[in-house]
Amino acid sequence: MPRAAAIQPNEWATTHPNFEGFDLGSLNRVVIDYAFIELTMAKRWHRRTGLGRACAVIGRIFTIIGLMAGVAMAAFMLVGTDSEALLPVVWSGSALACVAVLGFLVPWALTPYRQWDRTLCGISVMMGVVALLSLGSALFRGVTIAPLWSVVVPLVVLLLVAVGAIVADVRLRTTDLPPAVDLNSLSPNEIEVLLKVRRRALTILRSRNIVSYADFRGFDESPLDPSPAPS
Repeated sequence: MPRAAAIQPNEWATTHPNFEGFDLGSLNRVVIDYAFIELTMAKRWHRRTGLGRACAVIGRIFTIIGLMAGVAMAAFMLVGTDSEALLPVVWSGSALACVAVLGFLVPWALTPYRQWDRTLCGISVMMGVVALLSLGSALFRGVTIAPLWSVVVPLVVLLLVAVGAIVADVRLRTTDLPPAVDLNSLSPNEIEVLLKVRRRALTILRSRNIVSYADFRGFDESPLDPSPAPS
């Protein structure tokens, strides 16, 4: 499996081994290594107008809806229902599933120093499987309510979008580390951005019982010190 040169803090927290001891210094180093990307994206967000932010939120909502629609479409196709609802389900489900893939691909493509993104790859693979299962069901069971091509076309488009996203992740990602960030040169607002990034990672670790509720507050209030904890 590919490995990012600078792993996202959330991904680091998600993949941290359950039975391995937690070191706050390690998380701090991950946050600092990824800081250039986070600060750049934060500046872009603050430069957006209210309309731009609203569009971004709406896009994220449609991305989530698209994921659910893709899975629901696959379930519908596997059941083998050949009714008047078939075409609307396939076309709308495929379109929303494409939106879901693009909802992860486009923000990643606009990220500076694009790192390998396991979430983008995972979603793309999942939607590719959805397309293949739905396509296989349509071809195996047959369609009588409408021409076969009218069911196959949107599923093939979804498959191409999913495969294209995986190819883009392979071709467009970089193995270079982002520029180093000097914490002493950052403004209080920039430090707060990085602390929020670390807080999200700590929340994931807490949900996985790697960080206890009792220790969470102390870790969250600690400075971004990349040095390892004393043994």
